[in-house]
Amino acid sequence: MTHLRALPAVGPGEDLATVMRRSTRAHTFAELASLSSARKARTAIARGEVVRLLPDAYVSAAHQDSFAARADAALLWAGPTAMLSGPAAMYLWGFLDEPPSTIDLLLPHPMHHQTPPWLRVRRVTWSPPLSRVNGMTVVGPAHAVVLGYGFLAARDRATAVHQAIRTRLVTPRSLIDTLGKVPRVRARRDLRQRLELALAGAESYLEEHGASKVFNTSEFARFVRQHRVRANGGRYRLDMFDPETLTAVELDGDASHSDPSQRQRDLRRDADLAQLGIQTIRISYRDLTTRPEWCRALVRGVLVARSAR
Repeated sequence: MTHLRALPAVGPGEDLATVMRRSTRAHTFAELASLSSARKARTAIARGEVVRLLPDAYVSAAHQDSFAARADAALLWAGPTAMLSGPAAMYLWGFLDEPPSTIDLLLPHPMHHQTPPWLRVRRVTWSPPLSRVNGMTVVGPAHAVVLGYGFLAARDRATAVHQAIRTRLVTPRSLIDTLGKVPRVRARRDLRQRLELALAGAESYLEEHGASKVFNTSEFARFVRQHRVRANGGRYRLDMFDPETLTAVELDGDASHSDPSQRQRDLRRDADLAQLGIQTIRISYRDLTTRPEWCRALVRGVLVARSAR
């Protein structure tokens, strides 16, 4: 994919340092010289107003720690066949809320140059799908997740995968298919298990935990996961639903359900469902993660009582 790199506009009387501060893009020395002159470019570099991040890839000193500047410098330095991958690509696709400190590049050819600590280069002999996001060449969304997942902290992996699925740029099935095609994937087994739970209906870490660690015994097999119902003009998604006893089990995360406005919505939802005869059992994050047997006993008792009716 060809890189068309537009130079920033130079205003009347602006020096090179000012021009560079108005852009987070990286530029070659020849491009710096075209914005002013070779002498002025060398002077700006000597003064520390413009810094070299990689060989022949310069950015404003003000932006040298920026993800955007470093990612663009990496692409400029590595050449037009390079592409952003891993957590960097996940961030550009909107699957991560914060940019990663390390930038991953995929290249179809070997690189023997030393790289700075913030850059990680992988040579590949296969061709992933490419896209342009924010002016940068990145691997496709499914490959971004598959190649980036294993580099994320364990506590962030579930959130990133489910955030990616919510964008509808990927699905659990497309991620599983991509995972099967990509060689050398970090944390492959862990990702595969997470995607299988997502395919079964889990839409958060809490729902994964409930399905795989708490309500994973045969007595709860009859529950329908992620069941959708209409009640009193509203549309609701039930984490777990038992049609036989008209019982819903909701797994409440600490963050969202501690908010007063969310609490009001939960009360309205439970009342609407009650009009259909559906009783809602709400289980907190703390209970689900610290006393799973108590959670099982609670739901089991409600099912027995409602079956007797």
